[in-house]
Amino acid sequence: MLQNIPPTYYGVILVGLIATVTDFWKRKIYNWLTLPAILAGLALNLWLTGLPGLGNSFLGLLLGGGVFLILGLMGMMAGGDIKLAAAIGALIGWKLTISSLYYAAILGGIFAILWSAAHGTLWATLKRVGRALYAAAAPGMKPEVELAQSETRPMPYGVAISWGAITALFWLPPVF
Repeated sequence: MLQNIPPTYYGVILVGLIATVTDFWKRKIYNWLTLPAILAGLALNLWLTGLPGLGNSFLGLLLGGGVFLILGLMGMMAGGDIKLAAAIGALIGWKLTISSLYYAAILGGIFAILWSAAHGTLWATLKRVGRALYAAAAPGMKPEVELAQSETRPMPYGVAISWGAITALFWLPPVF
């Protein structure tokens, strides 16, 4: 079974596990991890499937990094999260990146609830999210509290990004 796994999947596992540990422990996803992973993803996909693979890898990089860049510009993600999503996208291509983002969102929501409960801020977090959703649905309203504000230590979202990708590759079917 292991011989049928593409080399890029091993890259996702390695990068994902290291990012999980460093983000959870230090709240950092290091450039020494993400930048070589981006280059490896582009190079491996070029080597394995030629120019179409390089294009697929580049689109995955843009999709993964682009989605999290938008969230980063809104103050909801850090630079390491953006580069991690871009690296995973470069390794697995655009179609699996869509699945990876989908599962990262689901796992991130579950993790956020557990994180808030563990830090005693679940009710405050749910109220803040509810106000933001209400304000988004009502034209002209602005939320009283920004989503980026928190009473607790920031959640290490790189964990959800990593495990969303691993879930997309090994456990659940692709969403696209």
